[in-house]
Amino acid sequence: MGDSVSDSVGDSVRASVRASVRASVRASVGASVGDSVAASVWDSGYGAHDAGWLGFYDFFRTELNLTEQTEKLKGLIELARHSGWFLPHENICWVSERHSLLNRDDRGRLHSLTDAAVMYPDGWAIYAVHGVRVPELVVKHPELITVKMIEDEDNSEIRRVMLDQYDRDEAGKYLIDSGAKLIHKDEYGELYKKEIKNDEPMVMVKVNNSTPEPDGSIKIYWLRVPPSFTNAKEAIGWTFGLESNYSPMIET
Repeated sequence: MGDSVSDSVGDSVRASVRASVRASVRASVGASVGDSVAASVWDSGYGAHDAGWLGFYDFFRTELNLTEQTEKLKGLIELARHSGWFLPHENICWVSERHSLLNRDDRGRLHSLTDAAVMYPDGWAIYAVHGVRVPELVVKHPELITVKMIEDEDNSEIRRVMLDQYDRDEAGKYLIDSGAKLIHKDEYGELYKKEIKNDEPMVMVKVNNSTPEPDGSIKIYWLRVPPSFTNAKEAIGWTFGLESNYSPMIET
């Protein structure tokens, strides 16, 4: 009995100490890294990113010949013209090159579906879609994305980009290839649902265009709807803002 109690207490104490030490180390390391990064940022010069305010003084220097009054800013102005961030020390200065490529969306976020979002002369690049940083393959070779790769991705934002890229040429392709469950079917369409790890389920309704194409084929549309829908007709109606009142007399 004594040995059992002793072992139990010992295990409990050891577990408590380990947890306390881990928490302390994590907090200490986190604070140290944070302070180090902050110090590096504040100690850096911003090169091209300082052009906004340096341009004001450069105007007086170049257009009004106030060279003497702006002489102390000459070096910073030149760095802004030709470099990115720099980190000066007593006997050495680390200077980064300016980027050679920059692609953004209409909101100013890093974005490109065909190339790097930002690239430097040595080839180092960042790939991003509407501000979400993704692996190069997602942008450059979306045809290589697989269902398994999508489902193994833990980051929900990256996973959504991968889903969009997977379906880029054929809406609903991921649902079919991943074995989505048909949860309702009626004369209006078919409602499918796919559970997504660490994210809301994907629910889409499959509808057929009632008007044949010139070659006689019927075009299929996939419409994504909120995951709360369980009825195909209501899901289609939601896409028109009608929901339960959706009951077309004529479909085109």
